[in-house]
Amino acid sequence: MSGLVLVDTHAHLDGAEYSADLDAVLARAAAAGVSTIVSAGQDEATSRATLALAARHRDVRPAVGVHPHLASSAGDLHWLRGLVQDPAVAAVGECGLDYHYDFSPRGVQRDVFARQLELAGETSQPVIIHCRESEDDLIGHLRRHYERDRRAVVHCFTGTFDFGKALIDEFDVYLGIGGAVTFKKAEALHDAAARLPLERLVLETDCPYMTPSPHRGKRNEPAYLALTCARLADLRGVTVDAISQATTDNARRLFPALAQG
Repeated sequence: MSGLVLVDTHAHLDGAEYSADLDAVLARAAAAGVSTIVSAGQDEATSRATLALAARHRDVRPAVGVHPHLASSAGDLHWLRGLVQDPAVAAVGECGLDYHYDFSPRGVQRDVFARQLELAGETSQPVIIHCRESEDDLIGHLRRHYERDRRAVVHCFTGTFDFGKALIDEFDVYLGIGGAVTFKKAEALHDAAARLPLERLVLETDCPYMTPSPHRGKRNEPAYLALTCARLADLRGVTVDAISQATTDNARRLFPALAQG
């Protein structure tokens, strides 16, 4: 797969998981064809850390935002408004709603998500969206705080074909396909990944989480994106090169900053 050109549209490279061997991780990614990695912040500290990381590694592009788990400590978001102005920033996010863990109260999550959607609109930035067990409120927020002609990705998409198609049809969003598509029991996701419009799919690892088979249980890393690419190609009955080309083109449309260098 060394001839592939892949974009990992969602990773978290700033944490302790990679502090000992990040250079080797990035070298393996490059060898696997991963040319660009969007590393997403989850609060002020990790957003600043991913900006610093991107300044040191040309293949890493930063996104800045507040994860729903950390919405309670988001503050007034003035710090985020400042960070978004950095020309290196590829997107606002990771932001959204997570009703599985409820680490932040749902009302606080909704408020912080709405403010980030509005900020992205004001600054013409794409949005990286987290949605877990919160589909109805996600749709409501997008209807109130998001315009169809903007750009967004619902990352780590594991939903059904019908839900994915509804998001694409109403909001023209992209969907991030990650390691879960390699899981044997993810039958609904297999069906969705096989049938959803290819021009709205992008690849991601969400590393260090969501490690694809056959490496489940180990730390995920961007090099494993090639496994997700191969599984998506198999599900759709096309070549790996076709998936690589399409998803990379999609990623560059989703994140215009990726085409600037």
